[in-house]
Amino acid sequence: MKVSQLLALLILALASAGEPAVYVSVGPDGVATYTDAPARADFQRVPAFGLPPSADIARGQYADLIDQIASQHGVDARLVRAIIRVESNFQPQAISRKGAQGLMQLMPATAGRFAVGDPFDPAENIRGGVQYLRTLLDMFPGELHLALAAYNAGENAVLRHKGIPPYRETQDYVARVLKHLDGHKPPTLVARAAGPAAAPRPAVYRTLDSDGTPRYSNVPPLVRSAAP
Repeated sequence: MKVSQLLALLILALASAGEPAVYVSVGPDGVATYTDAPARADFQRVPAFGLPPSADIARGQYADLIDQIASQHGVDARLVRAIIRVESNFQPQAISRKGAQGLMQLMPATAGRFAVGDPFDPAENIRGGVQYLRTLLDMFPGELHLALAAYNAGENAVLRHKGIPPYRETQDYVARVLKHLDGHKPPTLVARAAGPAAAPRPAVYRTLDSDGTPRYSNVPPLVRSAAP
């Protein structure tokens, strides 16, 4: 039985017993361990199922599913994980105050647009979210910050404002997702697979504005030669 299935059975058992939480401990390697019978003091009770901030999301819950779906649609899996972390903290039953649902917080219209039958099913939700993200990456090539802003506020808002909309929520959202990518090699935006010979797009380059704000692009920064 897979770990994810064991965790699901654990959660169902706890719910049937009236227990609203499981216990989690995060080891020095960032791997989270869950149990319903903590035997050590380092286990902490969590009232809602989700990954603690220190958990290693690259090897955590839904990692294989994310890798598979992201690869199918030519999207960097690290970017998908960062979005899920910010959107729902890996809680598949999450619902926002605006009605966004599931791991990647799909609005009903977006779920319908990408034929997501059950937005609370992790596989369907991630597939729909990644397909939407792929659409936005193609719409704003080389401008990851705009694709993220569109994922949060909608592509029409980004087009209307010709940049990140002046919404505090959207600005914070973009910063939070990019923060999860900081300290790591920026994600490579892989081209859509057109067959075995499909070539990847160039890596995303990270530069800093004069005020220290990070900016991402698939165009290498200009290297000025020394004056003669």
